[in-house]
Amino acid sequence: EGATPAVLEGLLTFVLLLGVGVLSAALAGGARRQRARYETLATVQRALDGDTPLDLALARLRACLQSRLDASVGLVMHDGTRLAVAGGATVARGSAVARVLASGAPLFVPHDGGPGPLRRCFVAPLSGRGGVVGALAVERPGDISADERRWLPVLAAHVSLALENARLTARQRRFADELAEKVTAATRHVVEMDRMKSEFVAIASHELRTPLTALQGFSELLVVRRFTPAELARIGAIMSAETERLGRIVSDFLDLARLERGLPPPLRLTRVDAAALIGDAVEVLRRARTTHEFEVDCPEALPPLEADPDALDRVVKNLVSNAVKYSPAGSRVRVAARARSAARAVEITVEDEGPGIAETDRARIFEPYYRTAAGARTAGGAGLGLAVVKSLVDAHGGTICADNIMPHGTRMTLVLPAVS
Repeated sequence: EGATPAVLEGLLTFVLLLGVGVLSAALAGGARRQRARYETLATVQRALDGDTPLDLALARLRACLQSRLDASVGLVMHDGTRLAVAGGATVARGSAVARVLASGAPLFVPHDGGPGPLRRCFVAPLSGRGGVVGALAVERPGDISADERRWLPVLAAHVSLALENARLTARQRRFADELAEKVTAATRHVVEMDRMKSEFVAIASHELRTPLTALQGFSELLVVRRFTPAELARIGAIMSAETERLGRIVSDFLDLARLERGLPPPLRLTRVDAAALIGDAVEVLRRARTTHEFEVDCPEALPPLEADPDALDRVVKNLVSNAVKYSPAGSRVRVAARARSAARAVEITVEDEGPGIAETDRARIFEPYYRTAAGARTAGGAGLGLAVVKSLVDAHGGTICADNIMPHGTRMTLVLPAVS
């Protein structure tokens, strides 16, 4: 009652200054907490830079958060069918983390009143496009304030986004690497095909020139000279063989052109006696290729084939001609056929006694233009025969493969469906 106005004014000023000080301290503390939280979010982003596997990313993120939050931190995240865990071996059934993963809601666990220092835990869900994808658990001695409990779900949302971004970045980088590898492989393939085509043009020119030269030379001789009947017969046989060779090369070119346009070879299907067709084809080659022995094993009881006889004749002759071409003179060429009752098919095999086919070449011998290094050195050809053979076999719904046989040689196995 005896306070003077001056005393009251002084008291009011003191109270105001005290209030301003308290407010300033509170604002400064809040600013420091906010800055620390922003730094924590920035640290989270830096911890997930680069293409890092999920388990390593979670371990890095856990170490970062433990130093920033001054608490024990656990991270759990779904990775396909498994659960990646950082800060423990597994997630116990009925634990706070398991409950958050099931419910998708944050969970605060106060101290249970047991012995030991006061410890409290807060678990926040990590959410993705498919729902809850993981959980962030923070455990600390003492209290976890209400303000921090409000902020931890925000931190969990940033962690979820950072992990998802890191995963997308890693996926994009892997996709880019795979695409670069595919482009490189495709480029190499195009360069290789261009090289093989250049070689093919040179080889094809030679292959065409050889029969044409023979035909031209003998036709000129027939014009200017007289020959005995025996000589005429011999010249006629040579010209017939060269004409057949020329027709075969031209047919291969036409079939290759259809192949490159993605068109199947034209077929005139009819019922074919496989044993008779094989026997006739081998007999023609037996007369023309007197340097080799031919062994034929074709039972007459083979089931008939629904096939184009001309196409099948080309297939058999091509395989037998290759067997002769790539095996030494005096060796034996074996042609066999048998019925496959289980698959209702006919299997035709052609075996030679040559050096065989290298493992690296076996997967490519049916490609157009492809010639093995050994074949290019020892025999002629344009590299089209087996590509045409495979296209004709595919058009008939059959299969063909090449294998090496012991002690040396190659076996070509052709399987064609029989008539039901």
